Amino acid sequence: MVSVPVITVDYSDLCRLVGEEIPEDRLADLLARIKVSLEGEEDGELELEITADRLDLVTVEGLARALRGFLGKEVGLPNYEVFDSGWEVKVDPSVKAVRPYFVGALIEGIELDETALVAIMRAQEKLHQTLGRDRRKMSMGLHNADVLEPPITYAAEPSDSVRFVPLGETEEMTAAEMLRRTEKGREYAHLVGDGSVVPVLRDSEGGVLSVPPILNGELTRVTSSTRNIFLDVTGPDMRAISQALVLMATALAERGGRIGTVVISYPEGPIVTPDLSVSEMTVELDYVNSMMGLNLSAQDVVNLLEKARLGAEAKGNVIKVRIPAYRSDFLHPVDVVEEVAQSLGYDYLTPELPMHVTTFGKRHPVEKASALVRSLMIGLGYQEVLNYVMTSREVLFRRVNRPESPVVEVANPVTASYTVLRDSLLPGLIAFLSRNTGAPLPQRIFEVGDVVIPDETAETGARDERRLAAAVADSEVGFEDIQADLYALLRNLNVSFELRPAEHPSLLRGRTAEVLVDGVSAGVVGEVHPEVLELNKIKTPVAVFELSLERLEVIE
Repeated sequence: MVSVPVITVDYSDLCRLVGEEIPEDRLADLLARIKVSLEGEEDGELELEITADRLDLVTVEGLARALRGFLGKEVGLPNYEVFDSGWEVKVDPSVKAVRPYFVGALIEGIELDETALVAIMRAQEKLHQTLGRDRRKMSMGLHNADVLEPPITYAAEPSDSVRFVPLGETEEMTAAEMLRRTEKGREYAHLVGDGSVVPVLRDSEGGVLSVPPILNGELTRVTSSTRNIFLDVTGPDMRAISQALVLMATALAERGGRIGTVVISYPEGPIVTPDLSVSEMTVELDYVNSMMGLNLSAQDVVNLLEKARLGAEAKGNVIKVRIPAYRSDFLHPVDVVEEVAQSLGYDYLTPELPMHVTTFGKRHPVEKASALVRSLMIGLGYQEVLNYVMTSREVLFRRVNRPESPVVEVANPVTASYTVLRDSLLPGLIAFLSRNTGAPLPQRIFEVGDVVIPDETAETGARDERRLAAAVADSEVGFEDIQADLYALLRNLNVSFELRPAEHPSLLRGRTAEVLVDGVSAGVVGEVHPEVLELNKIKTPVAVFELSLERLEVIE
């Protein structure tokens, strides 16, 4: 799950970069047009909420660039001065096992003061948290280029043989000591495995720039007097590190810097970074107007897109849009329409009711049945909990003694906690009880929610199923107690059912039953197995049931 970035920017610095002082109320309106919310102001600093798809606005320089477009100060594609720096970074094959990818850039002639330096460091950390997934996918370092002698080497070395003065420290230490003794070392040591081998950046004279993704060296500290900066970005995801490099390089260029390309020599062959090439997309004028309910001319659309800092050219009723490298959020022509609407201003659009309304909305039968079940469970003294549909194999299988079975997997999980979609509600309830062992007894909880079942006959290869699960934890609770609540629930739902002895890997043999409706299995009820309780550090007995609302036939 990607959190919404919240950034802090210096108001005077933002105005300086825009080129004029903008009253705060007007600034709030302008920011809203690029989906940025002004959350507060204190001591000359603004707290802004950025939408997760606009990481180019995480930097104050990116915000100023966008605002200059809306104010008409600069329109169209930004023009960055790019040159061949002549620098080279040699990537050793040894890094493949620890942190395989590297990209870099040289920024010359940047103008910094203390305020600008703070802004850059804030942007770096915010990119670490968001795009970098707390440095797991990407981490970047900024270095004073004037103290370096290229070429730079990126290689993996034994941590006890790497000696340098870490940034913020005064004494030399090994990388192994840095991992143990410094705050950043302890926080991010897990990103370099057992820490016996670490990736290291050195210049041609052997000076240590950085031990990514942990800490830079004091040797290359950037200060307000630094004019030339070497940017390094490393990680296991080439796309993420390339995007981060473009975002930071163009941000620094907004402060007067020239962007120097760097040759990255991989064993497989060289590449040149950063890649600032624009991408292109075409959109029909009729599509733009139909989506917005307007009658704009092609030139109107071009002008509005240029205000959004995009390149645009009309050929008849077809508009070719050129998208800068720092904008990675364009996936479909509708994204172009959104830019037109934002440049125009949503307050310019007049809401209208559809001309022909032929249907009336009503509550979906699944939601209607779910609401009824929730009401009955609350009446039986249960408290509702909400768990994520995404979970892990550890919670879904291993901690409840379930043998692994096919489930829907997340292709690129953000965290190990959310790698699969649940096919049962019970593991989530047991995990909930495990996290709340200190709460007063009895604990009576339930959840009504979807599970996802692999199904080759479904169009997507999987189908959702609405279920109810309940759990009771108490010093003395057993099958009869949970069975009584099950009877009360189904009686109020007018469901005829029977119980048949059954076995379930999470439940105690002889104290487990299958719930049958018209001879078809609709769920399970029983006592949680002591081994499962022990795995989850639950010290009291737990009784549970899980039912399919569809098979109960309570969905009309």
